Amino acid sequence: MKSPFFQRPEKRKFKYKPRFYDNSEETKDEQGNFDPEKFGDRLHRSWSEKRDRNRKQHSSLNLIIWLMLIVLVLIFFASKFIF
Repeated sequence: MKSPFFQRPEKRKFKYKPRFYDNSEETKDEQGNFDPEKFGDRLHRSWSEKRDRNRKQHSSLNLIIWLMLIVLVLIFFASKFIF
């Protein structure tokens, strides 16, 4: 008598497609060969793009904070001198 509890399940097969894979960087003949120079250049470019994006977001946040601080100081001085 065969019981399904004592059988091993079949191996799962994944059909994973990476979201952020850029196939234009590699050609068919280069896929087997690893070039550390090209890999380093591609890695540096992606990191620098991310770092630039973060700097822009950080600078806009700083600008908003400084503007709010200036407005609060102006309101404070206006209330002291007017009233």
